[in-house]
Amino acid sequence: MCSNALENCSAVEDLAVSCITFAELAGGGRTREALEEDLRGFLRLELDFDAAFRAGQAFRRTYPAKQEKSLVLPDFLIRAQAAVIGVGHLTNDRRRLSAFPEVEFLFPSKR
Repeated sequence: MCSNALENCSAVEDLAVSCITFAELAGGGRTREALEEDLRGFLRLELDFDAAFRAGQAFRRTYPAKQEKSLVLPDFLIRAQAAVIGVGHLTNDRRRLSAFPEVEFLFPSKR
């Protein structure tokens, strides 16, 4: 079904994939090479600050309470970016740190 939709759309428009979708597809267990091959011909879209801000605002409106959220993909995206560019990551969240052993995690001091 999805492949038919992609074929129909590609006949009239260029196809694009966001870096967020790329992350979701990578979570499905494909190798990087297989994923790159599957997305050959797709334009690559980076998440920019305007889109990130709008996503954050929409998330806040959708989940207004400050309860524990089960949505952790943003944490993984932020930490992966820190790993890729080789910078430390300042965070209060001490959970799920072992997924990125190469990242230097910095924690605010409690006074």
